[in-house]
Amino acid sequence: MKITDVEVIVLSKPLSRPFVTSRAQFDRRTATLIQVSTDEGITGLGESVGNPFSIKGVVEKQLKEIILGRNPLDVEKLWQEMYSKALYWDLKGVLVVAMSGIEMALWDIQGKAFHVPVYRLIGGEYRNKIRAYASDLFWEDPEVMAEKAGQYVRDGYSIVKTHIGRDPQGDIQRARAIRKAIGDDIGFMIDINCGYDRPTALAMAQRFIKFNPFWYEEPLAPYDIEGYVDLRARVPFPIAMGENEFTKYAFKDLFVKGAVDYVMPDIARAGGILETKKICSLAEAFNVTCSPHNYSSGVLLAATLHVMASTPNADLLEYDVTGTAIYEELLNEPLEVKAGFVSIPQGPGLGVTLTEEIKKKYQVKIE
Repeated sequence: MKITDVEVIVLSKPLSRPFVTSRAQFDRRTATLIQVSTDEGITGLGESVGNPFSIKGVVEKQLKEIILGRNPLDVEKLWQEMYSKALYWDLKGVLVVAMSGIEMALWDIQGKAFHVPVYRLIGGEYRNKIRAYASDLFWEDPEVMAEKAGQYVRDGYSIVKTHIGRDPQGDIQRARAIRKAIGDDIGFMIDINCGYDRPTALAMAQRFIKFNPFWYEEPLAPYDIEGYVDLRARVPFPIAMGENEFTKYAFKDLFVKGAVDYVMPDIARAGGILETKKICSLAEAFNVTCSPHNYSSGVLLAATLHVMASTPNADLLEYDVTGTAIYEELLNEPLEVKAGFVSIPQGPGLGVTLTEEIKKKYQVKIE
């Protein structure tokens, strides 16, 4: 089997109102998919999470020529060549993001070729359902956020997450409203999206104590590892971070320095499926739980489920409950979501398909 083509396909879905975080807001849900074709008629689908224009350029101008004509089953070899082929190394950023989508598609091809779900190829079934948390409560009026949080609990989720960090007093108002709506027994994750500096992160952590956070996610910039180490030593609840980090080499520093309790590699950014498995294995050696970041399309959701199903120290699936993502349309079979747990896809490959109907509905052309 040989690779005959690699295509970047961008899907976009408008939001009825913008999603607002500490540092940005967006009015569309965008998914950058990578489709890899072979001479045996098997195609694989992956996803890269980042700037679609940059991803398209790297795939088409740099990575495509490396893998064309090659055997898609040689995932490790192709990954190493994509990562180190150029004269100048790009250890992080868009190169790794683009590689992640291609690598994901190669596993989809391999699963289809052997007629098994991907999790069977990367460790087998460790668990057949994944505990999920409801994601996400974006910045709105406190009453609106509280009502949504209460509904997520009524839907069966035992943990909910919110994005705050825009304004200290507003953050407290929203945290108070959400905690009141969900009660004391529900886990409450607070995600700052890297919106605080060190003094603010510590001061706000002390104010958040009364809301009993399940974890404190990305309060600082991702490069401030020493800041995370210091903050973790000073706060009484776990620190979560990692969605803006790349490859096992960088994640190793987080573990060695003791910067994190829950590590959150994004499979569509950190290097792909096998690289995320390696990151989780490193985390296991340091007694760190791996909870992959997962907030994009149904392709990334499926890949995340396969990794978590086969990884002993993986827990807490980020499950998009907003109804705004391009989720179910891409899945070959509906997932069972029951009492806050999500089932694992059982069909060949990742269990996803990009149909012409989906492309007609959501595809946007970029140059």
